[in-house]
Amino acid sequence: MKNIDISQYDGSVQVQKIHYDFLNYVNLERWDSYYHQIEETLAFNPKSVLIVGVGDNIVGTILSQQNVNITTFDFDETLYPDILGDIANIKNILQGKKFDVLICCQVLEHLPYENFEQILQQFSEITDNVVISLPYSPAYFQIDIKIPRIRERRMLINIHKGYKKFVPNKQHYWEIGYKGFSKRKIQKSITKYFEIKKQFTAKNCHYHLFFTLTKVK
Repeated sequence: MKNIDISQYDGSVQVQKIHYDFLNYVNLERWDSYYHQIEETLAFNPKSVLIVGVGDNIVGTILSQQNVNITTFDFDETLYPDILGDIANIKNILQGKKFDVLICCQVLEHLPYENFEQILQQFSEITDNVVISLPYSPAYFQIDIKIPRIRERRMLINIHKGYKKFVPNKQHYWEIGYKGFSKRKIQKSITKYFEIKKQFTAKNCHYHLFFTLTKVK
C-alpha cells in the first residue's frame, strides 16, 4: 500500500467484502451507474484519476484499460486500496498529490452530513474535476409506454418526499429527497467549491443522482 493512516477514522460503518460479490451486488441499475461514472470521467480526457471508495473496482478496472492512471482510496483495508485512510482527512493523507479527476460515487452518504462540505473543500484542493453520485430518494410513479416501431417512452412522476425524515441505517446517514436534505441544499453546498456542469439521474438508475463538477476559480 502507498500510505496507511487511519488515525482520524470517524467510525463509519465498514462494509463486508462479501457485499461486493458480483452476483449479489451488480445489477442492471448498477451497470448503468458504472457507465455514467466512466463516461463522465473520460469526458475530461484525464491522465490520472483518484477513485474514492473502491467498491468492486469495476470502474477502476475499465478506466485503467483506457490508459488512465488509477489510484484508489478507501478506509477498508480488505478492499486493498492503493491509499488507506479516512476520507475526512483525505487532503492531509495525500500530502499534496493532485489528480485530473476525482470520482466519489455512493460514498459520502456513509458519513454524517456535517462532514459533507468539509470533504468537498478538500476535494477542491486535490483536483479541478469531480464526478460524484449521491442517493436520491423521491417517491415516484413510473410509467413505461411501448408503441410498435416507436422508441419506448418512460415517464417518472415524482412526489416530493421532503416532509419525511430520513432514519439512519446500517449504511446511510442521509439521502437526498428527505426532510433537511433537499436537492437545493446539496446544490448550495456543492457550489461553494465547484460549478455544477451536469446534474442527472440515469434512465435505469434514478436512485443515483450524478453531479459532474469543475472547481470554482
